Amino acid sequence: MAIITFLFTFIIVHSTEVRASTENLYSDVSSNHWAYESISAMKDLNIMTESNEGKFLPNGFVTRADAVQFIFNALKLEPTTETGFLFKDVPQNATYKHALFTLTNLGVIENTSKFHPNDFLTRAQLCKILSLAFDIVIDQKNHTNFRDVPSSHWAKNYIGSLADIGIIKGTTKTTFSPNEKVTRAQIAIFLDRLMTFQNELASNEVIYDFLQKEYIHTIDHHPKWSAKVVQLVNEEREKQGLSKLQYDSKLAQLAVVKGNDMLKRKYFEHYSPFYGYAWDMAGIFDYSFTIIGENLARNSTSPEAVVQAWLKSTSHKNNMMNKNYTNTGVACVKSKDGDIYWVQLFSKK
Repeated sequence: MAIITFLFTFIIVHSTEVRASTENLYSDVSSNHWAYESISAMKDLNIMTESNEGKFLPNGFVTRADAVQFIFNALKLEPTTETGFLFKDVPQNATYKHALFTLTNLGVIENTSKFHPNDFLTRAQLCKILSLAFDIVIDQKNHTNFRDVPSSHWAKNYIGSLADIGIIKGTTKTTFSPNEKVTRAQIAIFLDRLMTFQNELASNEVIYDFLQKEYIHTIDHHPKWSAKVVQLVNEEREKQGLSKLQYDSKLAQLAVVKGNDMLKRKYFEHYSPFYGYAWDMAGIFDYSFTIIGENLARNSTSPEAVVQAWLKSTSHKNNMMNKNYTNTGVACVKSKDGDIYWVQLFSKK
């Protein structure tokens, strides 16, 4: 038997997919090199070019000037207007000048009197720059810790946060070697992973949970079923002369969060013991709305079945036919035991 429940309305007045051929990448980077795939991606996307004479020099060290240019290229930034350029040790004709100035304007690089462009970058320094450049949320709750990065280390939170999401790894199982120089192969790996992570954020497969203080996966494993529910609900709305609900990918992401939370904490109701009600959860994940509502169901085995179950319930049908709602998002999650949980969220932006 399908189980359903509803929530009343609450009103508030990169892509690294491209890969080069395995032939003739660089004379010093064979196809079995540990960073081959990432180096290949950096070449294909024109983020990192060959050093000289067809070589990549994977073990060569990265200067501060190199780093800003690579990051600028990876982010596909547009150069900003050059005003207030204060670095006394950066020539006006420097090839990396536009990249440096743009990242400085964005607050990635500190605007001081000297940049020290030819200094080699350390692994700790790079972690801070990458975190700021790719807008990674940095917090003090880190699951990954390294013996040579104590809590008092200035870069501890940058290193720990990047390690938690798999961007960086230690030089051993227990050490990070924060003062070691960054190699070209290493920065290729880091940039490749960050661009993939950036794509996951953009496609709503990952979101930062401000309550748990960590990034969580929000992949919809049943997108066709979710899309079918939206279609069926809109067909019912059209029969009543109502406008269609717009699919809202961010709202669908919250529906995944809610579904996964019910599975994880073993409950089935609108109030989450961790996130609270739908409006509370929306605030936690920075989703803006004026009206929000929620339908839940359990053990309906198809999109058609769950929509029909909701239509038979006055309260659920009222949510589905609410003329004030403009957006919707749906998620279907399944437990290891085969239980099926449905979440449909409604909102007006």
